[in-house]
Amino acid sequence: MNMFGNPSNSNSSMPMMPSMESFQQQLQNNPQMMSEMLNNPMVQNLLSQPDFLRTMMENNPQMRQVLDSNPELRHALEDPEFMRRSMQMMRDPTAMQNMMRNQDLAMSQIENMPGGYAALRRMYEDVQAPMLDAMSGGGGGNESGSGGNDNA
Repeated sequence: MNMFGNPSNSNSSMPMMPSMESFQQQLQNNPQMMSEMLNNPMVQNLLSQPDFLRTMMENNPQMRQVLDSNPELRHALEDPEFMRRSMQMMRDPTAMQNMMRNQDLAMSQIENMPGGYAALRRMYEDVQAPMLDAMSGGGGGNESGSGGNDNA
């Protein structure tokens, strides 16, 4: 078995690659696997190169569309200090849990403000959902053809 859960095939020069969704699911279910992957020197080297990360995002049409329609997100992802802190947090499960707790608290406070729930919903529909689609290789983004205005 390789790290993707596929049987190793020593006769093949290229290992079987899982779908991005199954790989993401494995990483979510196994934080240790994520930590090991992020602590791998080769991965650290790649992730420490802002040009590599930028090229990786620009080569994904869905991710490029998300970044083009959200300049603030593009600015954040191009900030080397932000990326360094994010990678550091992903390698440290305690820091990640602390960040998630703080984010949950902040979102709860925003949700309780007048218009806060609507703002969070727009952010999800305009930023988070398209990013998740782009990262999972979700075809053309909005497959229902509704333009993002599903039942409110």
